[in-house]
Amino acid sequence: MKAVITIYLLIIHIFIGIVILKTDVISRIKVKLGYEVISVELTPYYYTMLAFQRRVDKNIPDKSFIFIGDSLTQGLAVTAVSQKSVNYGIGQDTTVGVLNRIPFYQSILRSKIVIIEIGINDLKRRTNAEIVENYLKIIDLIPNNIPILFNSIFPVDEIISKRAGINSRIQKLNHTLNTICKANKRLYCLEVPHIFFDISGNLSNDYHIGDGIHLNGLGNKIWISKLKSITQKIVENNKREIQ
Repeated sequence: MKAVITIYLLIIHIFIGIVILKTDVISRIKVKLGYEVISVELTPYYYTMLAFQRRVDKNIPDKSFIFIGDSLTQGLAVTAVSQKSVNYGIGQDTTVGVLNRIPFYQSILRSKIVIIEIGINDLKRRTNAEIVENYLKIIDLIPNNIPILFNSIFPVDEIISKRAGINSRIQKLNHTLNTICKANKRLYCLEVPHIFFDISGNLSNDYHIGDGIHLNGLGNKIWISKLKSITQKIVENNKREIQ
């Protein structure tokens, strides 16, 4: 009988160990206790998406628009901007993730333009200065003959997303990014249209899906319109410089 009880207790302990390792139980407990939980940066989902994108990359036509970003890019109908476009958005990605995966995209070497939207997920992991440093590293990874369009970081609804004060950081980061782009003729920056802001400087309820972060259909429609306009100008400018 004693041996049976021992085996039973051992099984229970193994089961509890598996639950803790395979789920987010610890994270949930920390949240309940008021701790800020920072998840793993390059997740299994990230690597699964990257593996898929590397297969896709082998078939991308020359002179395509290459979109690289996080979940905002992943949810964007990039072919509405240009028919020859590929979407390399990965949800929850950061500048670190982008730095890691750019070398795998050989299509960048043959692209017409690279559009980058990244940074919102970095804010809980690193300072603005560190994010800017990663922006500069990203620029260095892309050949000098390829124009780069950086999309400014969209504001969030601080109340709904529970990210108090983050829009102030976003505004400062966007200002620095815009300054960098103005200093280099192959870099461009698409600033967030004023229509996205409410009177408090938050992302307006009219343009997000309800989480205070991700754009809804109307928000994406406006974003697509702005992207079409600025990328057309960039392509024309690049043509004149080549001639």
